[in-house]
Amino acid sequence: MSFPKNPRLMSDDELCGWARALIERQAPESSILDYKAEINLEKTTERVELAKDVSSFANEFGGTILYGIPQIEGDLGPVPKSFSECGISIPEGLAKRIEDILTDVIVPPLPELHIRSLALEKGQDKFLLMIYHPESWCKPHMVEGYKEARYYRRGNYQTILMKEREVEAAYLFRKVSMARAEEFFVTGNFRPYPKEGSFFRVIICPRFPLIQRQDMSEERFKNWLDSNPPNGRRGEWVPFLDGWVFRGYPSGNYHGKQYELRLFHNGGYCFDLDLNAVMHSKLKALKLKQIKGFFKDMILPYAGKAFEYLRITGPVSMQVNLHNVNGLNAVVFPSSNAIDPDSKVEGETPLDKDKIEYREETSVSEILTNQDKVLKTLLDRLCSAFGIWHSDVSQHL
Repeated sequence: MSFPKNPRLMSDDELCGWARALIERQAPESSILDYKAEINLEKTTERVELAKDVSSFANEFGGTILYGIPQIEGDLGPVPKSFSECGISIPEGLAKRIEDILTDVIVPPLPELHIRSLALEKGQDKFLLMIYHPESWCKPHMVEGYKEARYYRRGNYQTILMKEREVEAAYLFRKVSMARAEEFFVTGNFRPYPKEGSFFRVIICPRFPLIQRQDMSEERFKNWLDSNPPNGRRGEWVPFLDGWVFRGYPSGNYHGKQYELRLFHNGGYCFDLDLNAVMHSKLKALKLKQIKGFFKDMILPYAGKAFEYLRITGPVSMQVNLHNVNGLNAVVFPSSNAIDPDSKVEGETPLDKDKIEYREETSVSEILTNQDKVLKTLLDRLCSAFGIWHSDVSQHL
């Protein structure tokens, strides 16, 4: 049984309910689920075993280890003992110690490790320790420490040593996924910029979409789109050759619209905006607070929502483009600008190019759980293009 969604987004109550249901119906171990009666880390062999188990899930399809569940042999493999026999005490600092061990001995570092204590019964010292990692986007991971230097993957019920050809295939998969993302930025079916006007474009491309074209052609996906307009905006979704496009009702210079959003069959995402919507015409300056609003309220949340619905995980590349912007500056008005209009912060260096482009790397998990960090990274780069130190204006954004 897999998680219904990213466990990093699930509450403690949801995870406890999920774990308790596994125990009560005696769900067997599988290629994505492992039970352990207890966790001990005093001996080197025990620390090596931990690294093997966690890296094996990351190198295969991802999965969960639940410590505090003793097992008996069932018809389909090991199954939990009764609920009354489950649960362990978890000393303070155990999660950090586990993370330190795994960081020291697994290379490259695990990118989406998640450790959580789950209280089986409130008010009692009865917990499960959950260690979860999805299929890793930078596999294969080697256990390189304690005189180990090997790769492991998860079998049906145990950790298995990877064969040379399996390691080679994992490296090739990583290389090919990066090449596909790079190609998308160049050859993706993006609408050409109109001849007149200035425009802002954000493209987000996942490395591992793991979805099929037909998944986005079914009626239920269209129903999901219609019931989830970007930030509640009014407009309509219509199909195009490589996916779906949302055209908002406000008119503008971008092919007659103020903005447009595209979802591609490979999980890619593109947002285009007529810069007149966020421009101070008298100063010929980009209003950074309004740009931040589109990032925070529309671009990042909707990309995350779509990735979660389509079950896309792993790294994403984000590219920001400014088109036909030679001479454009940027400006930030503090909240008190109506009283003191001269207190605005204006860029030191208006753009001297028609096109500006920059790219950042993040992950779906970061977009879903740490959007402020992703937003800061994007705005840092944008502010620096105009000679503005982001920290100088962040209190006004």
